[in-house]
Amino acid sequence: MKIQTTIYVYYQKYDWDNEGTYQVYSFKASDDDTRTFVCEQQIEVEVPDNYDPTTQRIAALEAQKEKAMSDFNKTLRDINTRISKLQALEYTA
Repeated sequence: MKIQTTIYVYYQKYDWDNEGTYQVYSFKASDDDTRTFVCEQQIEVEVPDNYDPTTQRIAALEAQKEKAMSDFNKTLRDINTRISKLQALEYTA
């Protein structure tokens, strides 16, 4: 299947760059001190007729789940460490 879309080409150069680079965006952005509009171009892209994003979406969700579990476990360890330190304190009045 062929799809047609518009791309927007910009030239981008930061002060610390020796040379700038051309960047392609799928949207029109405003010019600023580092990025200037060069041209707009219609392109045609060939994509598979039977493309199914399900496998990729599941993989992304699995990665998101792993990160959430890792973050939760780290937070739980930190809380348990703080509790242990508080319980180890000797109270003297």
